[in-house]
Amino acid sequence: MFTGIAAIFPIAPLYVAHRGGDSLVIGLFIAGPLAANMLVQVPAGRLCDRIGRRPLLIGSRVGFGLFSIGLFLDVGPLWLLTIFRVLQGVCSGAYVPALRAALTDLSDPDTRGQRFAQLQASEMVGLLVGPLLGGAVALWRDAAVFGVAGLAVLLGLLPMIRVPETLTIAARERKDEPRFRWWRERGVIVPALGLAALGTVFSMYDVVWPQYLTARHYGPFLIGLSISVFAVPILLLAQPAGRLADRVERRWLVALGMAVVAITAASYPLMRDLTPILLVGTVEAIAVVVIEPSLFAVIGDTASELVRGRAMGVGGLFEFSGMAFGAAVLGSLYGIAEVIPFWGGSAVLVAAAVICVTALPRRRRPAEERWLRREPAPDEVVFPVREKEVV
Repeated sequence: MFTGIAAIFPIAPLYVAHRGGDSLVIGLFIAGPLAANMLVQVPAGRLCDRIGRRPLLIGSRVGFGLFSIGLFLDVGPLWLLTIFRVLQGVCSGAYVPALRAALTDLSDPDTRGQRFAQLQASEMVGLLVGPLLGGAVALWRDAAVFGVAGLAVLLGLLPMIRVPETLTIAARERKDEPRFRWWRERGVIVPALGLAALGTVFSMYDVVWPQYLTARHYGPFLIGLSISVFAVPILLLAQPAGRLADRVERRWLVALGMAVVAITAASYPLMRDLTPILLVGTVEAIAVVVIEPSLFAVIGDTASELVRGRAMGVGGLFEFSGMAFGAAVLGSLYGIAEVIPFWGGSAVLVAAAVICVTALPRRRRPAEERWLRREPAPDEVVFPVREKEVV
């Protein structure tokens, strides 16, 4: 699925330009799906808490594929094609909280960090393969990239059909729906702020990185190579990083990872040669691989089955909001001075690291979780105990 979506990224501006669209239409064609993706996260999360995970997991993919067919066939004028593209963003936004909620439902608390790390690695494979595939098919016809994207997403339905419905019937039929005050839940709002900071920095890189390396006289091939080099540690270390996130105190792990990324981001303007840039990028990737899985694992541990979709939607909302800020604000400041976006992103990460290390909920030890979930023996007397009293 991620391969199909990533295939669109490098070709979308050319697709609009070849159909007479100016820079404003290109901006709408690219930014519209991102905005729709961000805005639909929480409503989609609420919906998957009411009707189940499978309807959104499957229905959103079918919708994305149908709109891809319209874009591939060039049906109608450019404004209609732009609407199709925005509706693709709605489908993608509806899919993400259902995916993360189902992944949380299906994972054991003791291995939840590993599962989100595997998801991150899958995304990275798609982001590596997709643009290459999109560029190759665009040599034949630029609209073909949407055909490839739709086909890849629909092929993703084959394994998705086997995913069971993880929202129980009792939860779906519950009449007294709980009010989910996510802004009062430290296990949701604090990871969400961390995800916003991470999204801010990496969308800033999307805008700034090609300009940064071009200013050092490196061409498109080496720019692409630098991105691939960054992805390799994430692919190789996803499993051990996930295990680490399941075994140590996550607030310290997340804070340390953010601090390392902040240092690397601040150091890039000081470097001119590609070799040290790639080495620093490798260190940065090693730190990044533990951050996002740990933050989503904390949200998954905090939210009950009844509100898990909404909790994941809040995390996605903050993450995409940070991406919008990083690209629109920090990315645009590169033209004023090269150091501003790098140091600005570093400052955002330092602030997020401080928030996480002081406010991220303490993770229970696996033995402690098992004790809380243990069923008493028939002749055992059990006294009521609050979780905070468990030491």
